[in-house]
Amino acid sequence: MFQGKRWEFVRSKIEENIASNSLAPGEKLPNDLELAKLYGVNRHTVRYAIRALEQKGILRVEQGRGTFVVENPTPYLLSAETRLTDNLIAHGRLARRNILSSDTIAADERLAKHLQLSIGDEVFSIRTLSFQDEVPIVIAHSYFPAQRVPGLLDEFSGANSISKALKRVGVEGYTQQWVQINARMPTEEEARLLGMSTSMPVFIKENLDCADGKPVKFGENVLCASRINFLINFAELKSQ
Repeated sequence: MFQGKRWEFVRSKIEENIASNSLAPGEKLPNDLELAKLYGVNRHTVRYAIRALEQKGILRVEQGRGTFVVENPTPYLLSAETRLTDNLIAHGRLARRNILSSDTIAADERLAKHLQLSIGDEVFSIRTLSFQDEVPIVIAHSYFPAQRVPGLLDEFSGANSISKALKRVGVEGYTQQWVQINARMPTEEEARLLGMSTSMPVFIKENLDCADGKPVKFGENVLCASRINFLINFAELKSQ
């Protein structure tokens, strides 16, 4: 007979079901009322157990959709050439992307510094939401020097691919010059878009892409931390 608190009993039963694969990665749990009936407890007890498992990174709660078992994190190789979408496809994870917004803005001090522009110069801004399978994984903010990539917004809306759009406007190839990764808690909008709790962290990945020695894109990506594992291949770095 279980000797702990009721919420700990519920937590342990859910963990057992996940460990035995009765609940598979990505699978949706029954709702609170069904779990309460199943384990003979009240809904408050179930919610307490789910919150504890969410904080451990075992479950994720998606607003308006329900509670799911966290999937195995997707490896994300960091290299000069690797793009997130290509990385997901390489690991057998179907990737798609929704365009959230595209606009022309004026460069502020930060964008002017990264893109080697003057403050106030025109910058193309594209914001997208990418999915692995049908799970949202990253909100991408991409900024481009308008004078170097004229027509990019039109090309991107047709291709929904940054690399293809850049190629169409004359940028045949580009590489990452540097990457910086930090972590913080998500905003309410970020949590909503990523289908995650505001109590779970996100990675903030900033990077600068250059072609022919000139910046063509500054990116700021917001990634759900529990769904990504960053990898660095040092042998590959030595060979570059």
